[in-house]
Formats: sequence, structure tokens, C-alpha cells
Amino acid sequence: MTIENAALEGNPLNSYLKFAIPSIAGLLAVSAAPIIDGLFIANFLGVQALAAVNLLIPVFTVLFGVPYMIGIGGSVSAGKYIGENNKPAANRIYGMTILTGIIYASIFVTVGLLLSEKLFSLLGAKRDLFPFLHEYFDTLILFLPVEVSAIVLYYFIRVAGHPGLVSIGVIVSVLSNIVLNYLFIVVLNMGLQGAAIATGLSVLLMTAILLSYRFFSRAWLAFSPARSGWKDMAYSAYNGLSDLVDETSAGFVAFALNFIVIARYGAEGVAAFGVVMYSLFIGVLFFFALNETLQAVGSQCFGARDEKRLRQFVNINFALTVISALIFSSLLLMFGDVFVSLFIDESETALFDLSKSFIAILWPIFIFIGLNLMASAYLTAIHKPNESTVVAMLRALVLPLGLLYILLKFFPQTPFLYAVLAAEVMTLFVAFVLYFKNKPEGLLARN
Repeated sequence: MTIENAALEGNPLNSYLKFAIPSIAGLLAVSAAPIIDGLFIANFLGVQALAAVNLLIPVFTVLFGVPYMIGIGGSVSAGKYIGENNKPAANRIYGMTILTGIIYASIFVTVGLLLSEKLFSLLGAKRDLFPFLHEYFDTLILFLPVEVSAIVLYYFIRVAGHPGLVSIGVIVSVLSNIVLNYLFIVVLNMGLQGAAIATGLSVLLMTAILLSYRFFSRAWLAFSPARSGWKDMAYSAYNGLSDLVDETSAGFVAFALNFIVIARYGAEGVAAFGVVMYSLFIGVLFFFALNETLQAVGSQCFGARDEKRLRQFVNINFALTVISALIFSSLLLMFGDVFVSLFIDESETALFDLSKSFIAILWPIFIFIGLNLMASAYLTAIHKPNESTVVAMLRALVLPLGLLYILLKFFPQTPFLYAVLAAEVMTLFVAFVLYFKNKPEGLLARN
């Protein structure tokens, strides 16, 4: 049977770019969304409002960990089935993943609303920030089921061969978010509640666009609820465990960093630190776009047992990762102060200088993040969840928290952000070892 699938046919570079370009466009648009939110909030609602939103970033990072785990793990399993030309099995995984995501989101909407104030206290927020936190969190949490569904649809529709539709959905969502932010924050003066509604409605629009996939003439992917096969679903989720670790661990580390920043610099320091996180966010999402492409095409090559094509995709992904990492590091080093000035007026000298000092430490981090994320994505694509999770655990949780503890306890005068940079550098050694033990050459013969 002829397979009409760019992941398995045609020039490898052209096939890779067919998946990568829409993904890059979409995720760069995603990277713009929180920055745009931050610009509206910082310029129209003030530093306290920006600090409140930045404090909540770890919460939503943790909440989205499971959707990313099941979305990526499920789509990688679906990709393997597509490579094996077993589309009914891919549909079954798709249906189970959607159902699991909706159940998960519904539970956490209830829990989040009931325990919101305990959560705010846990984040280290002072009582004067509670009204801002309630205004944003209590509204945005209601959109969680829609956001989870969008994440699952994002990954499955890409692996089904329609990355362009996914990117259209993301870009339209971001553009609508800009318009809605202006409407709700500037025109209607709805404050942080307006910012949350703007985000929620823009995701709802994206979900509607993704669901239009069913009207395509070659739209074979369909919701297929099943009573059996949940063991397969559990394995798929386990294969995406590294993505859960990346998401949730990033939330825990961000919480720890926010806690340190609050203790040392107060709420204004959180705003300054948030600006730096925005600057890193763009580059990290670019790497995610490359690695999602590697997962989508690599999992199908793995299922089709095409070792040569898998190796070609890995080489392309590696080259693009290194080149883009060097570009992002150079831009952050040379134009970091320009980026900070978009959020913080230069007249606020202390905050402005604090953000610049954070950037001066973190600017080289892109090369290490890019290669570590690539190693983890590749290991997920070839169904090596244990190895992938080791890389994710080291870079996103164990080493950052361990090194933070060491610096704060034994070297308190050393800037704490060196722990984050050192964690990525140390993880890279482990990532290289695991990659070379599972490199494409001879991989299929070993499996």
C-alpha cells in the first residue's frame, strides 16, 4: 500500500522542513503570546499585576505537565502505528488520550478553585497580591479543559500529516489574543480578569480551528473510544514521561527561583526575573518546535524500521539546533537591554539593572538547553522512556535544585542563577552518553 506521508517519503530535508516550518511558525507565535500578555499587563496594569501573573506561571506549568505527557506520548505511539500502517490503533490511542485529558482537566478545575488561597500562600505571595492572583487565576482555570484539548489536538493532528493546520490555529490564536487583550484591558478596563478571558477565548478559537481537521478529505484520524487497549495508553503516557518531567520540574524550579527572588528583591524582583524568563522562552520554544518535528517524523521512521531515514532526520535536527542556539545566545548577549526596556522603563534603574544582571549570567544557556532537549526528544521518539526521563530529570529538577541548595548554603555570594546554567552543562554529558548508546546506526537491529 502506498503511504502518502512526507515523514516516510521524499527528500529528507524537504520532508523535515514540511513539518518543521509550520511548527516553528506556530511555536514562535506561542512564544509571543506570554510576552504580549506581559507587555499589556506591565504597561497598563502595573508591576504588581505583572508580578502576580509571573508567580502563577509555575502553577500552570505544572498543570500542563500531564497534558504534554499524554499528548506527546500518545502522538509518538500513533506515529509508530502510522509507520506500521495501523491507523485503527492510532485512532484508538487518540480517543483514549482525549478522554484522559478531559477527565484530568475537569478534576483540577474543581481542585484549583477550592484551594486557590492555599496555593497562593504556597507560592510565597503576600496578602496584597491575593486580589490580583484571584482575578487572573480564578478566571483562567475555567478554560483548562479547552487548553488541555488543544494540546492533545496539537500533537495528534501534526503527526497525522497536517502541521500547517496546527500552525494556522496557533497563529490565529495569538493574533486574536492581541486584539482581545487590547479590548478587555485597554478599552473595557477589565484588568487581569480581562487578560485571562483574552487568553482563554484565544485558545478556544484555536481548538475550533484544529477540530476543523475532520472536514479534510484525507482526515483519517478520528475519535475512537475503546473499552480495551488502556494498557497501550498507559505505555504511551509513560513514554511521554520525560515531557511531564520537563513541564512540572520547570514549574517547581521556577517556584524555587521565585521564592529566592522574593526573599532577596521583593515583588518587583519577580517582575524583573519574569522579563528574563520571557527572553529565554522564545529560544526554548524554537527548540521545542524542532524536537516536535523530530518526534513526529522519527517515531514514524522507527515504526517503519527505516534506520537510514531516521539518521538523516537526526543529523538535520542537530545542525539546526546548534545554529539556532548560537544565534539566540548572540542576540541575547548583544540586545538584552533592548528587550528589558520593552517591559521596564530605564528610569527604574534598580529593576532595569537587575534584569540585565540576570541576562548576563544566562545568555550562553541556549546551546546546552537545545542539545539536551533534542536528546530527550529523540529518545522519546524511539520509545526509550527511561533514558529520556533521566535527561529530563537531571536538567529540569535534580541538578537545578541540588545546585541551588549548594550555592545558597555554601556560596551565598555567588549569583544563584549559575545553578541553572551549570545544571544544563552537566546534563549534556549524560545526554551524549545516552544518545550514543541508542544512536540510529544499528538501533533497529537492537530492538
